[in-house]
Amino acid sequence: MHPHDPTPPPDTPADISAALSPTAHVPGTRPSPRVLLINPPLWNPYAPHLAVPLLLAVLRRHGVAASAFDLSAETMRHLLSRDGAGDYAAHRPTALTGRDRDRFEAARSAVDRAAAFLRSPASVTDTDGHRAATAVCHAVLDGVAALTPGARLTFDRFDLRHRPVSTGQVMRAVTDPVHNPYPHVFEQVLVPRLRALPDLEVVGLSVSADSQLIAALTAARLIRRERPGTHITLGGNFVTRIADRLWPGHPFFTLVDSLVCYEGEESVTALVDRLLAGRPPHGVPGVVVPDGDTLHRRPPVTVSLGELPVPDFTDHPLADGYLAPGPVLPVIASRSCAWKCAFCAIPFASDAFRMRSPEAVVAELDELHRRHGIRHFQFVDEILTVRSMRGLARGLAGRDYRWYGETRFSPTIDRRLTDALYAAGCRRLDLGLESYNQDVLDRMRKDIKASWIAPNLDALLASGISVHLFGIAGFPGEARWQTARTVEFAAATLARSRERYGVPDSTFGIGPFVLDALSPVASAPQDYQVRLLHPDPGEDLRMALRYDYVGPLPQPRGAEDRDIAARAERILSGCPDAADRPAEEVVFLRADARRGHRTGRAQAHRGHRTDPPGVPCPGPLWDRVVLRPAGGWVVRLRDGDRALLYEPGDGALLALPGRLLDALPARAVDVCRDRAERTLLRAALHHRCLEPAGPDTRSLTSAAQLTGDLLLRLGPGTRLVHEGTDAFLTSWITGQRLRLSASGAAAARLVADASGDSHGDGDDQHLCPGDGGGLRWAGLAARCAPGSVPRLRAFVWRLLIARFLSVESPDRSADRVAGRR
Repeated sequence: MHPHDPTPPPDTPADISAALSPTAHVPGTRPSPRVLLINPPLWNPYAPHLAVPLLLAVLRRHGVAASAFDLSAETMRHLLSRDGAGDYAAHRPTALTGRDRDRFEAARSAVDRAAAFLRSPASVTDTDGHRAATAVCHAVLDGVAALTPGARLTFDRFDLRHRPVSTGQVMRAVTDPVHNPYPHVFEQVLVPRLRALPDLEVVGLSVSADSQLIAALTAARLIRRERPGTHITLGGNFVTRIADRLWPGHPFFTLVDSLVCYEGEESVTALVDRLLAGRPPHGVPGVVVPDGDTLHRRPPVTVSLGELPVPDFTDHPLADGYLAPGPVLPVIASRSCAWKCAFCAIPFASDAFRMRSPEAVVAELDELHRRHGIRHFQFVDEILTVRSMRGLARGLAGRDYRWYGETRFSPTIDRRLTDALYAAGCRRLDLGLESYNQDVLDRMRKDIKASWIAPNLDALLASGISVHLFGIAGFPGEARWQTARTVEFAAATLARSRERYGVPDSTFGIGPFVLDALSPVASAPQDYQVRLLHPDPGEDLRMALRYDYVGPLPQPRGAEDRDIAARAERILSGCPDAADRPAEEVVFLRADARRGHRTGRAQAHRGHRTDPPGVPCPGPLWDRVVLRPAGGWVVRLRDGDRALLYEPGDGALLALPGRLLDALPARAVDVCRDRAERTLLRAALHHRCLEPAGPDTRSLTSAAQLTGDLLLRLGPGTRLVHEGTDAFLTSWITGQRLRLSASGAAAARLVADASGDSHGDGDDQHLCPGDGGGLRWAGLAARCAPGSVPRLRAFVWRLLIARFLSVESPDRSADRVAGRR
């Protein structure tokens, strides 16, 4: 043990060898378990949680006959099966009727196939199939929720009428079979497992989140009924957070015998030793035990990461228990977090920050691959430091593993590091953006500079590593226009990821600030101009505090701030909904399947050329070219004469009259009734949801090809708008808006005038550019000083990539345009 030692010695080869040597669990010779570790619902249904497999490995290495049960996975597997969902419906006091019954029965008849598909490799690349299978599973869960008054059930969370914010609600839920689905489900799933363990003496329930508390105590009640003499202990992050709120005689202690707080590897082993030897559990570090009118507490110990064994997943249903192929196995390179952000309570429940040696991490991945044949891993560290990532890049180079994790922005993240990470199997990184405003980042005590953010993201994306950006809205002292800046920056990053770097799997999620009772803001509210409000006395377990912000909000200063403030509500209303995004594991697997080994500099290292994005260049007679729906686009919705085309790769949408879509393949000149329909088809061609049926279309592949008499026009649906002294290009199709400099506005005006769209007055008839001849590149370049042409070329190329401009190559052009189709 290394009590409270923040810097334990690094792993040694002997440590690694010991960690890889499981003892006392040779197949076929394992004794009947005396200890059972349970992960209760609802946890991530796509992959196992790390806590139970790690504790299981610790106990087995210690010589304890122990087993694990992922009750969360088994509950989801039971409900998402034809028989399990039918059994639940048959035993409810009320029944579904009408359309709800028909929808539930139709989904139930297909759910076995849907769940099997989600577990198959095909679900990674077949995005429409994945969406359809997920919809079937959600329909079954909707039916279960409708049969459980007050419940809302999804893959991510089971919200019941009784909420885990108060002792009273939790205890009422445990004995309420009408509003709590777990009593009936656990009778089918958990009780048979308990009856098959005649020697059971200790059960540990790991509660990492508040959403697991009611399920854990419901399970404890059944365990108490089936095994009256069994010692039941409750542990996990959420238990650590609420332990100080419990008192001698607290109702929870009628269901459980002890609590394990903070890190459990040392505490659980010592607790089990005492219990199996018939000794009382008092005095074990990190364990809380009730004894009459007192609670016995001992300070925890800090676990040495160098002494951790390889997690033992052998009792987990890796083949068919999770809703993703593989699945993606969790591993760690460090524990806790070295930073103390103002909004975060993570360091409170995870003790001192420590790192594992890269050699130990690589050896663990090798062993997990040897045992299970799995090559996909998730680092569940609170933070992967740059030092950790460099070690992983060295240690995992040459191994065919794929992995992702969470890191933070740093001035030391550059292309050299990101290329090395990609070569070592990194395909995705999650980053805490939180805000794209330096003053807000400073208030959050993030200890990062906004100037690091874009270069870090460009380096990662250029290497082919997709990103997820976390955002926080409404931190005390942040104005809505500042939140809008963050959302707009994130949206531009995702567009750049797709359009410039060809990485379509980057994502963004933002949620409201929640004042955690254990965060630095709650500890010193006056430092953040926050006034805490009196809590509801009936909500003794609530960790989210009520508060008022009593300080001033920043006002816009410069023109950019004023522009953001003027558009704030529109920006925020268009913020992507996280509910539409696949699970993190699915996005990671999809990113790996799409990118393969050939991206960015890593591709160049293998002798492959990386092409820049092509710009559609259909020629002046585009309306006489036979058009068809482009590959990858599917009809997502039909409503009367309206058809909504959807492209799963980029998540792009474009609406067309259904009549036009049904007439394809055809020439626009033959099927369009008027100019408005011609404009729509030209927009669909420009935005790549239609393509020529023949080989005639050519594309520009670099800015250097902007020469000769190439014709430039405003892109379909684009307007040049003046607001006071500012000029903007806006697109009604993509929703993008770009503020122009004075020289950029002058160039855009020349193109707009030549395109026949010189109005910019917001009238509906001028939403689309006219059919003017356009402006030749040579004519535009001739208006500039010779030294300014390279900058003009870069500016125009940027507008083409963003689709604010379109470009056409006349048949008579002397400048050949490189083909890409």
